[in-house]
Amino acid sequence: MRVTAGMNMRLHLVRVLRATVYCFNIHTLVLCAISCMSCYVAMRMNWSYRLEFSLMALGITIPLTFNITQAFTRRERALITLAEMKASIIALYWQHRDWPQDDNFPDSLGNNRSAWAVQFANVALEFLTHVQQYITTPEGYESLSEIRLRAKRSTLLALSLGDTRLQPVGDSDSLAASFILRVQRINRSLPGYTHIQAAYGCLSRMSVMNEQLTFKARYSRGGEGGLSRSAQYLRYLMAQMEQLRMIKIYRTPFMLRYCCSVLIHIGAIVLGPYFVHIGVCDADATELWGLGCPAPFIMACIYAVICMLLLNVQDTCEMPFDMTGLDDVFMELTDEFADVLELEQPCPIEGDGSCFDAIRKAARDAEQAGVPQQTADTAAGM
Repeated sequence: MRVTAGMNMRLHLVRVLRATVYCFNIHTLVLCAISCMSCYVAMRMNWSYRLEFSLMALGITIPLTFNITQAFTRRERALITLAEMKASIIALYWQHRDWPQDDNFPDSLGNNRSAWAVQFANVALEFLTHVQQYITTPEGYESLSEIRLRAKRSTLLALSLGDTRLQPVGDSDSLAASFILRVQRINRSLPGYTHIQAAYGCLSRMSVMNEQLTFKARYSRGGEGGLSRSAQYLRYLMAQMEQLRMIKIYRTPFMLRYCCSVLIHIGAIVLGPYFVHIGVCDADATELWGLGCPAPFIMACIYAVICMLLLNVQDTCEMPFDMTGLDDVFMELTDEFADVLELEQPCPIEGDGSCFDAIRKAARDAEQAGVPQQTADTAAGM
């Protein structure tokens, strides 16, 4: 009990130490120094001005909290989509494993080592590998918004004129078509393009295997006997993969994130006289400090720490798939799928504790005794 309490205490201290270092990192300390230097210069030059504090809150902190909220919403949506994808592909695999009625049926039920089960599992593992590589591969561009900015000509000139439209309404059809072609050309040159194409190739092979499963399950046409569910599972996989793709290429407002960062660093300089104006100290505190009233410096440091903390959280949560941030989605799709399948371990035919034991035993007993299959199913409790 004492060992556990000691480990919990050490773990708690480590967490506090990590949080302290995360809060007061080098970037934050440099911004604190710049902000304090601005206050010092303003005090020496007798510069001060009055400003509504709500302007700073509305202009910096509220947009940052909005972005953080949206980033966590995208992360939660990604987690739900990944869980649904895992469930869909496992359900489709079990369908291909258990529904074929070959010569070993019903002994083939639950057998992960059958030829058809291994063949489908290999395709499923290849699909998951390409999906994971696509969503975790850095593309060089943060989002589709940046790709469209790259495809647009004279971007800086348009932004300086306040024109944020990527394609002006008055452009002719030929110019609009060339803009779209430039975007498509950039998309095809990205590292993840080959992986998304390969993933669709795996889905195409799964579709063919679904049709082959119709005959293996001894049905005359597709969709018979519940086999329509195989097409539904395949559709779910495509939809879930596209949802992950949309989460990757569409982010929180692109310019808002960088504008907040620019405003935070500018604010550390221009808000120095404001902190001097509102920072009021007693005479004893001023004499004890020796450099004037310490309140402006404290307020400047609080501003820098809070704004940089929000900016760091938003930056680490912005892309949930790169697995570099503290709260990113850590994906092991292929390993988790292999763990469920237990491909590394032999799958025993008898005594595996599954619900198939009664069916297998009843079928063998019926074969030895010459009892019809329907009677054997009744004896198995079916």
